[in-house]
Amino acid sequence: MRLNLLSERGPMKTHHTIIAVAFLLLAGSSSAFAADAAKGGTLYAQRCAMCHGDKGAGDGPVAATIPEGMKPRNLTAEYKYATDDAKFKELLQKGGAGVGLSPLMPAQSDLKPEDLDNIIAFVKTLKK
Repeated sequence: MRLNLLSERGPMKTHHTIIAVAFLLLAGSSSAFAADAAKGGTLYAQRCAMCHGDKGAGDGPVAATIPEGMKPRNLTAEYKYATDDAKFKELLQKGGAGVGLSPLMPAQSDLKPEDLDNIIAFVKTLKK
């Protein structure tokens, strides 16, 4: 059985229907790939909080041992480098030395892209 979409509705209505269905599919799929701040919070606690602190103030337990001028960034304030998600992801992947910042910030190159997105989503919840 062959389905002829043009026969009863006309080419314009069919075109609009196809566009509407495509839009709904795309809109639905983007939410499936939305970052998960809760998962990011777990990763943050494991990988970032020791320096940046539980609330992102740059006051984690390791921060006291880091020399002045190399202290962890206060993630509740404005960022020096990670001014958008792409730069933030690059910073996480390459580490501080990889983008011209503190060599003490380790690269998180072993994390999957969605894990990085989740960490970024969590860090955004720390902003004042």
